Amino acid sequence: MLKEQFLGRNPTHFQVNPVVKAFIISEGFLWSAYNFVLPLFAVFVLNNIRGGNVQVAASAYSSFLIVRVIFELITCKYFGRSNESNKFITTIAGMLLISLGYLGFAFSNGVMSLFVFFGIVGMGLGIASPVKNSLFATHLDKNKETTEWGIYDAVTFIGMASTAALGGFIASQYGFNFLFILAAIINFIGIVPYLLYIR
Repeated sequence: MLKEQFLGRNPTHFQVNPVVKAFIISEGFLWSAYNFVLPLFAVFVLNNIRGGNVQVAASAYSSFLIVRVIFELITCKYFGRSNESNKFITTIAGMLLISLGYLGFAFSNGVMSLFVFFGIVGMGLGIASPVKNSLFATHLDKNKETTEWGIYDAVTFIGMASTAALGGFIASQYGFNFLFILAAIINFIGIVPYLLYIR
């Protein structure tokens, strides 16, 4: 099956348009950064947050999801018929907020700041996700949709798997502050493919 899929194919068969390419590369960085943070979040809360416990970690994650849903609904309402340029700007703004939230974790030591910065991450994902997903969906190459979704999944899951393991090593060797700063930088790099496309 794999032989038929890949051997004897013209290289142009695997080419994708620039928006799809920018989206896939960006998502690789975004979800890699996310997986630096999420698998270790409860450990961070228990060890580094005053008054932190498992319940606080779970509640913070729940609040993140609620904030994300609220902002996704708002974004869908106001940017559903927006032009492509506005969608790129909105995506970049959302990703900047995510990086700000990760950076905030590096300086958090209390429960309230934890909720605030996790809320900022949720806000950023809620703003960016609907518009960047719509950009991807509208630019999928005809008859290559399955391949491009497959490439997207492969890139993001490989990135997530790599950073989940690497994140544990970095946190144990260099501390959570360094881990969160690194996550913020990696997420920020995810903006670059969109900037290059716009240029």
